[in-house]
Amino acid sequence: MNFIKRSFLSLQSRKGKSLILLAIFLVVTNLVFAGFTIQSASSKATDLARQQLGADINLRIDINKYLEEQNSNQNANEARKVPSIEKKEADKLKNSKYLDRYNYLKSAIAELKELHNVEPSGGAQSFGPNNNLNFTLQGVRDFFSLEAAQDKKLKLIEGEGITSKTIGKNVAMIEKKLAEKNNLKVGDKLQIGEVMDEELTTKELEIIGIYESKEEAPSFGGQSFALLEPANQIYLPYSVMTSLENAIYSLKDPKDIDAFKEEAKKLGLPAYYELDAQDNVYKQMIGPIENIASFSKTIVIMVSIAGATILGLIIMLSIKERRKEIGILLSIGEKKWKLMGQLLVEVLCIAVLAFGLSLATGEKVSQKVGDNLLSSEIAKNEDKPEDPIAKLSGNPAADVDPVDNIDVSISTEDLGKVGGIGLGIAMLGTILPALSILRLNPKQILLKDE
Repeated sequence: MNFIKRSFLSLQSRKGKSLILLAIFLVVTNLVFAGFTIQSASSKATDLARQQLGADINLRIDINKYLEEQNSNQNANEARKVPSIEKKEADKLKNSKYLDRYNYLKSAIAELKELHNVEPSGGAQSFGPNNNLNFTLQGVRDFFSLEAAQDKKLKLIEGEGITSKTIGKNVAMIEKKLAEKNNLKVGDKLQIGEVMDEELTTKELEIIGIYESKEEAPSFGGQSFALLEPANQIYLPYSVMTSLENAIYSLKDPKDIDAFKEEAKKLGLPAYYELDAQDNVYKQMIGPIENIASFSKTIVIMVSIAGATILGLIIMLSIKERRKEIGILLSIGEKKWKLMGQLLVEVLCIAVLAFGLSLATGEKVSQKVGDNLLSSEIAKNEDKPEDPIAKLSGNPAADVDPVDNIDVSISTEDLGKVGGIGLGIAMLGTILPALSILRLNPKQILLKDE
């Protein structure tokens, strides 16, 4: 009789054990599906989180690293001033293949002579020893590359803006409300008075553009300062300032952030220069899904090992019960490979049936498992107290919601992985126990049965 036909007859006659094997395979395939689909969904969620945060990288001074470096020097007790970004260092990154655009920034609080500042609604306090520092000078390389300009919150309405072509020129842009209040127009001059903690290359600026701002002034406990009013922001080329505060690099694709950072390391920037792509916010957003992705890998490994072990034990017990059948078949001349094939066909038939059933149940099980794991991880993160050291250092945890949902779906790649693992489990769980019996001759098998 053909060994394949014997396999189907054997399955029919051993319905109880066949159902047990089917149940085990179904559990294994569903859990393995859950592991792989959660990993895939987590990867998509992390990519989406990075897309939402954008592709801007901020080059700035890491004060902690700078102080550590200075403390290791011999003159550690000397008074130190936190350095500014050096333009020659910032320029090293401007030719990166990953870069779309870049901007250099520096701000300073200043007095503008014979100029009346715009008062925020509700009034505002002045700043400085003489209450005369009511304006903020915003040194930029490119006005149109600013995030607010990209978001249409800043709009040029007259004249021209600050661009790379205006670097080295003593020019400025003022807001529409400020221009109207002081009867200023393009071509007029601004006279700068006192400037706090900053030197300028000039104290006279020519207005080349007027912009309109849709930004809102921040308030602190109901208090507002005139210098924070958007209408009191004066934009000018960063070259008017004598130093840089930070540099913003906007990449073509957020996926290139890590590659850009690796490229920057090779350029020999000072150790206390930091490239920040909102990394703390990103980690807080993806923390829970990274944890469940890691756990899902463990699920796949543990379930695969446990499934192969349990199936192997059940098949071994089944083979021991069938010693007489195997011994008789071998004694009448049946080939050992055909008996091995019969056992494999029996198990593979059950595995294929379980795989087919799991296609209907796997996605629902995976989504349920993923949601429960994610909810648990989010709850754990919420219970963690804020790091007091980070809070005191001025770098408290970002107030951002973590990714709280994942869309689990079975992909073609997942089908291939689960099918491969299922096939491997079926073959290992069958061949290893079968070899322990088939290595004997028919007489030894029949004697053991007695």
